[in-house]
Amino acid sequence: MASKKVSVLKFVGTVSLGLLTGTSYTLSSLTIPSLLELSSASTAAKAFRSLASTATVHLTTLSTISGSAFFLAFILSPSGYRHPYLIYTSLFCFGTRLSDYITPSIFGKPTSNSTAAKKRADLAQARREKAAARSMVASYEMLGESHTEESAASGSGDDLLDEEINGEEVRSEVEFFGRSQIVRTAVAGFGFTMAVLGVWGDGAHQVVV
Repeated sequence: MASKKVSVLKFVGTVSLGLLTGTSYTLSSLTIPSLLELSSASTAAKAFRSLASTATVHLTTLSTISGSAFFLAFILSPSGYRHPYLIYTSLFCFGTRLSDYITPSIFGKPTSNSTAAKKRADLAQARREKAAARSMVASYEMLGESHTEESAASGSGDDLLDEEINGEEVRSEVEFFGRSQIVRTAVAGFGFTMAVLGVWGDGAHQVVV
């Protein structure tokens, strides 16, 4: 019974790690270059934020599943069959989460300047003031026509704010994310190779025995 559980855990861990490697590779080689080709900085920024948040959730889930599966397989294996590759592969799975910390030491930090930071702060302040003005107008229960005019004005204001997004800063963030995925792919790929060779070695050992 224990051997069946261990086999299932190895299978789940290997498949999850393979999906993690493939997803990271796809992000770095296909998705990120496509974002860099977008003509509008505001469109690229919105698409990147959506992509980054979704990808982070899925990649974290895959790394947790694969790392936990290999670790449990190591714990549940009989003492004579606790191969070190299980715990090493588990460490590589969890190590993919450190790609954001490893990337700056390899490729350098994303470029950012005080002017861009000040512009972001000014835009945030403008949005807060605009939101406060809207709530004040709503509290006085103005006529529907006034609400329509306010909405139109706020929409044009938001368009102006979007146009002021720093394109170079967006490109820098997108490129850093892509490089982070390259590092994640390398770490996950090494762990996946180790897992495949280890599983193959387990099968060969059982056949010989």
